[in-house]
Formats: sequence, C-alpha cells, structure tokens
Amino acid sequence: MIQVLIEYHNLLLEGFSVTLKLLGSIILIGVPLGTLLGVIGNRYVSEVGNIIKIGRFFTKVIPVLVLLFWLHYPLQGLLGIVINPFWTTVIALGFINTIATAHLVTAELELLPKSYREAGITLGMSKNQIIRKIELPILSRRILPQLLLNQAAMLEYTLFASLISVQELFRTAQTINAMVYKPVEIYSILVFFFFLILTPFHLFVSKLQKKYFTEYA
Repeated sequence: MIQVLIEYHNLLLEGFSVTLKLLGSIILIGVPLGTLLGVIGNRYVSEVGNIIKIGRFFTKVIPVLVLLFWLHYPLQGLLGIVINPFWTTVIALGFINTIATAHLVTAELELLPKSYREAGITLGMSKNQIIRKIELPILSRRILPQLLLNQAAMLEYTLFASLISVQELFRTAQTINAMVYKPVEIYSILVFFFFLILTPFHLFVSKLQKKYFTEYA
C-alpha cells in the first residue's frame, strides 16, 4: 500500500483535489441556497414551502445515481447540449443538498417555540429582525449536527461521479488499478482515506448532538 502511495501519489492527489472541488461546490450551492429557501418557505411564502416538500419527495424516491445519469445522458441528449460531467454532478448533488438543507431549516423553524417571536414583537422588533437576530442564531445551533451529516453524505455521493467519467478519487483508484492491478492495496487506500476523514467527522457531530441536546432538553 505504501509503495502504491509513493508511486502514484500525484494521481491520487489529483483525484483527491477533484473530490474536494466537487464537495466544495456542492456545499457552496446547497447550504446558503437551502437555508434561504427554508426561511422564505417557512416565514414568508408558503408556496416555496410546498415546492420544498415536492423536491424532498422526489429526492427521496429517485436514487442519486439515477438522477445523475438522467441529467448526464437523456436530458442533455434531448436538449442537444453537452455539459462537463463535473458540472453535471455539481448540479445534481447541489440540488439534492439544497432541498435537504431547505427541508431541515423549515422543519426546525416549525419546532422553534413561538415565545421567541412573541418576545421579539414585545421588544418592538420587525419580522426580519426577529428572524435575523433571534431565530437564525438559535436555528444554526440546532441544525448544525444534521447539516454536517448531510455534507458527509454529499462526500459519499461524489463517488457516483466516477460513473459519468469525472476523474475524482474513486475513478482515479480505478485507473491506477487498471494499470497495475493491485486491488487490495489500491482500494485499501480508499478505505483508509474515508476512514480518516469521516471517523473524526462523525465523532465531532456526535459530540455536537449531545451538547445541543443537553442545552435544549
């Protein structure tokens, strides 16, 4: 395994870089946009909330891989366009992340005690001020553990990008294995990589969940 790492570290680093770029793009799309849609749908425009529910339903019943393939092959064929598979992946997973974040924000806003809003109104605060200065700070702490878990899922979903020819980490591992055929060593590197990244991540999320559950219990 060490020998493979030494000989093909450049390729592995390139694949890792593509994976990070994918994940970063998906997070930059999904978290801010999803938060905005969630707040709008719950506090301002009920129709947006209905759209979020419909989107949530579709992302639950349509597998990620099927959605990715549909966007990459049939849809582009129908439209007569060709989009870089990297951006096809970003669009597909960005949409899923946006809907998941919006659903999370909407659900947690529903659970916030009305007393927070009533206190803001008593202090003479506007609806926007109540949301920005009271509800969002509390909301951010409540949703942070689940939001982080969603991003971990997005990292795992980036593996599907290899199936539409995105040269991310898993695709790179397949390429190296095709050249030297050392599946045990190469795929062990992948296992080691995800173990190193996701184990402390999940432990951190577990700690946050315990902390915030105690605070709001």
